[in-house]
Amino acid sequence: MAILRFLFWLLLLSNLVLLTLIPGPLPGFSSLEPERLAQQIKPESIRLLSNPLTNASAPASPAPACTEIGDFNSAMATKFEARLARLKLPALPTKQMVQPPTASLVFIPPQPDEASANRRLAQLRAQGFHDVSVVKEPLSRRWGISVGLFSSGELALAQLESLKKAGISDARIEEHPLNSARYAYRLQGLAADDRPELKAMLPDFPGAAIRSCATP
Repeated sequence: MAILRFLFWLLLLSNLVLLTLIPGPLPGFSSLEPERLAQQIKPESIRLLSNPLTNASAPASPAPACTEIGDFNSAMATKFEARLARLKLPALPTKQMVQPPTASLVFIPPQPDEASANRRLAQLRAQGFHDVSVVKEPLSRRWGISVGLFSSGELALAQLESLKKAGISDARIEEHPLNSARYAYRLQGLAADDRPELKAMLPDFPGAAIRSCATP
């Protein structure tokens, strides 16, 4: 028994001596070194980098199809609108003036005959309107009364207001020369080749053409 105690203490002593002779930590315990701890990855410092491909500017989507048809004078525009109404279009057409009239005519509609026109002319002069005349041409305006031709729309409106104040309610503003303004129609969501019936209509409207919409 004494020999066993001696061997136990001898083994314990030799282990203690061995621990004091080894300079570093025991194998399997290297993670306890301060240097190794400092080199560990810090989760809070990690940030996710976005994919550069997803940040790249997306290609611009192509502009929606748009077809413009023109140009029409006032009479032809009315006729063309009636034809458009028969077609099934993806959106309502929009009408825009592409060429304003040369001047604005303040006008009283045609009277039954020349004698009636002259009587109306005398009445207007008696009311203080001196720049007046009986219209003989074109035929669509014959025996009407011109109450002033103006290059400015604002001046034409002012004359029309003066006539209304004098009790003349049938005067109106018309373009001069007749049908000198030009109009075009825009068909959104429709390419020119999508509706061949549009091209088939053009022979009935001399001078009109189909084109792509101009950039606003």
